[in-house]
Amino acid sequence: MTDTVLQLQALSVSLPAHGGGRLVPVLDALDLQVRAGGMTALVGESGSGKTVAALAAMRLLPRGARTSGQVRFDGLDLLAQDERRMRRLRGRIGMVFQNPLSALNPSATVGAQVAEGYRLHENGSRAQARRRAVELLGEVGIPDPARRLDDYPHQFSGGQRQRVMIAAALACDPRVLIADEPTTGLDPLVARQILALLRRLQQSHRLGVLFITHDLSIVEAHADRLTVLYAGRAVEWGGAGRFFAAPRHPYSQALLAAVPRLGQAALQGIPGRLPDPLLLPPGCRFAPRCPHHRPPCDDGYPPALGDAVEAACCLFPLAPPVPARNMNVVHAPPAGAAARQDDAALLALERVTVRHPVIGARRRTAPALQEVSLTLHRGECLGIVGESGSGKSTLGRAILHMLRHDGRILLDGQPVADLPGPERRRARRRIQPVFQDPRESLNPRLRIGDALAEPLRLGGLFDRARLDREVAALLAKVGLDPSLAGRWPGQVSGGQAQRVAVARALAARPEIVVLDEPTSALDVSTQAMLLTLLRDLARSEHVAYVMISHDLAAVSWLADRIAVLKDGRVVEAADTATLLAHPRHAYSAALVATAPRVQDGAGQVAAGPVRLPSPPA
Repeated sequence: MTDTVLQLQALSVSLPAHGGGRLVPVLDALDLQVRAGGMTALVGESGSGKTVAALAAMRLLPRGARTSGQVRFDGLDLLAQDERRMRRLRGRIGMVFQNPLSALNPSATVGAQVAEGYRLHENGSRAQARRRAVELLGEVGIPDPARRLDDYPHQFSGGQRQRVMIAAALACDPRVLIADEPTTGLDPLVARQILALLRRLQQSHRLGVLFITHDLSIVEAHADRLTVLYAGRAVEWGGAGRFFAAPRHPYSQALLAAVPRLGQAALQGIPGRLPDPLLLPPGCRFAPRCPHHRPPCDDGYPPALGDAVEAACCLFPLAPPVPARNMNVVHAPPAGAAARQDDAALLALERVTVRHPVIGARRRTAPALQEVSLTLHRGECLGIVGESGSGKSTLGRAILHMLRHDGRILLDGQPVADLPGPERRRARRRIQPVFQDPRESLNPRLRIGDALAEPLRLGGLFDRARLDREVAALLAKVGLDPSLAGRWPGQVSGGQAQRVAVARALAARPEIVVLDEPTSALDVSTQAMLLTLLRDLARSEHVAYVMISHDLAAVSWLADRIAVLKDGRVVEAADTATLLAHPRHAYSAALVATAPRVQDGAGQVAAGPVRLPSPPA
């Protein structure tokens, strides 16, 4: 039997409310085990308490937080240790944070940051630490690690920065690795490499992994055990094989149904929002959003169903439901089906090339984008897919005229770079961005309401009452409570921050929105809501999108056409149905093969409406 290396026992956490005063309960009596050589997945929507559980285990909660229960690591209760002892123990528990850009020091080289933990905890020399850093960077897939050792975080793509974080977490050969959304921002090919790396480490070092994610498809082939968290409370837990074969809790079924898959025409979002931690329902916390809600659900928190089925639901066990991921689908026209391809292009790129200076080599440049020619029509969505470092974000920034480039970018047939200053500013206002990292794009010194009001003021709206109404409407449009207008960007979850960034882009009423990994920080339910919203806007208002993403399944659901980018070049461009069914380039075929797809029981893409199963009468 495998040994338990990390165990949470009835762990409860309350955090100070914004502005001080009362404590807010965010985690309630969580039990969880991580075994040596195994992976336990902790899944749930953004704001469900997943990251709080990880921070509590590492004793990294903010000042004023209150915890109860136990966090046992190799027999020690971490909550009972003094800070001096805890600092030593943290060397044996590696952690990969969700946002590598904020976790990495921008003023230190990646080699120094990977080696830092090794030098502190292993007492290694500078030369030993440097050799260890090269070894780890190579192990996590950084090309030419010895040369990249002295580069800085901003010189790496988003996916590469995440791999640097994983290398730093592994520096001291930890017994446990807590991975908080480690594949966020990674293309599927690289995500598979990272998961394969974690699997090798589990086997070779008997490393226990606590894998925190909102995307159940990520852990389906890797997790041994799984716990589903909702509003701070576990609703289902146990062996991953049993879970994926037949999830029992309605919330678990809804999470599986929300995962985008190739061939899926309708995304299954979860209506409503997580409850306010200060106003939790008296019974099942999921009851207000549950399609199977019955009066008994409101009587009290349901007990676990017993040893055979580890879930907390008063309606089950019933007949095993059909797994949500095998639900059938109908095929619908793409977002911009109404766009006429024979019309003049709204946006046209003609042989656009971007070159970046080579670090350490004077007057030398390397191409990041090479002679890209693409068009975008009104009401259409153009998907741009490729692995990290392929030039996707560079292309988006060139369209936004944030980078110097060769070639021409035309808006309504006019080269934007040739327009006079005032006209160029008006043209750029017609194209709005949503960047990959919302915390990087939102001003930390502006409250969310002020950040959303800023583009409205630039558009000539100054009436305070009307501004407040417009801000509240924008927040509601992207599925957020209007009360968030008074918060700072650092006081909301990653998924909420990304939705704020989308709302800010929509505030300017643009004709084109450049979406750079818009769903990378979102849980699958919120992602379904956001993609559905974007598709509705494309149809009703003829907003056009350039959607840059590594998630081919999400792109394929929204995009009319897809361009595949590799090493700065477009290797294939075709309408979405053609590219998915008959990719011509080997790299395109590899991307299609890694994406999850809707299947029937025989493993074939099916047809028919998507519905969550109803409980038997």
